[in-house]
Amino acid sequence: MRFLLPFLVAGFVAATPAAAQVTLPLEPYLGVLWSFQAKDGGRYLLDTAGGLTAITPATATKIGCQPWGRITGHRMRGDRVDLTRCDKVVIEAAGAKLAVATAGVFDFAKLLPPNAPTLEGSVALDAFAGQVVTLDLGGQALVVETPASLKARIKGAQEVPVRFARDAGGLALTPFVPVETPKGAVWMELDSGSNGAVVVAQHNAALFGMNPDSQERQPVVLSIQGGPKVQTQGLVMDLVIDGNIGAPLLKDWIVTLDLANTRAWIKAR
Repeated sequence: MRFLLPFLVAGFVAATPAAAQVTLPLEPYLGVLWSFQAKDGGRYLLDTAGGLTAITPATATKIGCQPWGRITGHRMRGDRVDLTRCDKVVIEAAGAKLAVATAGVFDFAKLLPPNAPTLEGSVALDAFAGQVVTLDLGGQALVVETPASLKARIKGAQEVPVRFARDAGGLALTPFVPVETPKGAVWMELDSGSNGAVVVAQHNAALFGMNPDSQERQPVVLSIQGGPKVQTQGLVMDLVIDGNIGAPLLKDWIVTLDLANTRAWIKAR
């Protein structure tokens, strides 16, 4: 189990609805994560639970930024992460211009295998703030919707409650959906950057019939409030959030997120 961007902070910038539908083709990265190619040929991870769009020190140099200041966030296990920052970062890909008011600067080489393909950075949902996006991992695409395409997209989809975490002074942009338990709903983040199907926080394990002290994968049933119900294998960890829904489950869903109006829809593929 690995989390490439293990923090929940973001640079936030308002955006207007897209004038035309744009599709960013996604490609597997290291077999378990997802990435896309920018106009300049650089490769970026797509991490919906990253919170913060981050670039490498080399990318910062390339765009003429001298990293400065500090952004502070926390991994989902609670440990603190401090990053320097670059402002007004623009990433162009597949006809989309992703404008990030504040990006973190992070050396991905610290987390990746020595022979891993070079990355320019990792893009989180802050890069799409104010817009509507559809994550379709099974179709290997992230779509930036228009008002017209949104109407067509959500036909037959289930609307589910959603929260967007905005840590770091209210700047974060990470989606959480409610999962039903006998005690009430717990909120789990939607994380395209996780290669595990489900991680349940230790404090919630008993609610799912899981052993809170086991480090092995265990059967778990997730019932998204108003949405799909699935049976899978999950891990229990000591987290500061309620849980995490990763790429192996997300690839079976088409998830549409209205980042301006706090709405979400899920449709089974």
